[in-house]
Amino acid sequence: MTRLIAVLREAQVIAARLPAVLNGADQILEGFRGYLEHRRGLSPTSAEAYVYFVRPFLRATSISHVDHLAELTPGVVIGYVEQHARDGSPATAGIMCARVRSFLRYLHVEGLVATDLAACVPSIKKWNLTGLPTYLTVAQLQRVFQSCDRHTAVGRRDYAVLMLLAKLGLRAKEVATLTLDDIDWRAGQFRIHGKGRRAATMPLPPDIAAAIVDYLRDGRPSSDSRQVFLRACPAYVGFPSATGISGIARRALKSAGIGGLAHHGAHVLRHSLATELLRSGATLTQIGQVLRHQDHDTTRIYAKVDLASLRTLSLPWPGGVR
Repeated sequence: MTRLIAVLREAQVIAARLPAVLNGADQILEGFRGYLEHRRGLSPTSAEAYVYFVRPFLRATSISHVDHLAELTPGVVIGYVEQHARDGSPATAGIMCARVRSFLRYLHVEGLVATDLAACVPSIKKWNLTGLPTYLTVAQLQRVFQSCDRHTAVGRRDYAVLMLLAKLGLRAKEVATLTLDDIDWRAGQFRIHGKGRRAATMPLPPDIAAAIVDYLRDGRPSSDSRQVFLRACPAYVGFPSATGISGIARRALKSAGIGGLAHHGAHVLRHSLATELLRSGATLTQIGQVLRHQDHDTTRIYAKVDLASLRTLSLPWPGGVR
């Protein structure tokens, strides 16, 4: 129905959509969004990630009008963080604090509050590199590929998506934003749009190219969209975000009967590639180049799954069998 209404409006058969009436809280959020995009240079997607965490903050503090912002105090801010810091993981709590801190700084810069309350937001203690990356074994990865029914259009699409995720370590957003114009078939390479608006050129191995061609020829529906991978139901448009690509990975893992993982999205395939490269003898620097990490600390987490090398560094347990 949404697509039908949009088509009727484009054809001027029915009236255009009436402008949305924003309430007080929405007006505050839209002002913050505009500040992030136009003053801070964030992309619309990144700005929405900030707004996502600020919206419940306004709701919990009962701020429904600009005039209510004057009621914010250090005690209110600290109380909100203490109450909601355990709603998710420590990493999520840290992100929440950073987003709220940015919002409070915006209020002070724009003169909406007299006091800079950003310093009142507590920091969340989180030890770096404490977790282990979740990954699949080679056998499990083969089961994931085999779970795609490549006799169907959806199966061909999912197989090509999984190949990009698992064989090249692409992020879900990079697969979602891949367009037909990004692929240079003659040169055997393609361009991806990475994090932080950084573009990169990647080689296109023959097996992955064959999977994409199989989908383009016998699976991809006719569409004006230039995105390579489209939704399987009308209207046939590309995935608007990484969520759809992560959904493909989750369904494939479930269909392959793989459970008990800390993460069940597309990123587990990226972790699997890094782990396999490490066990094949690649250095952490080489892995970081393949995954296009900007920070070496991001790659260091994979050192903890190299058990053979770690055993050469470990000392005998006192009192144990030598």
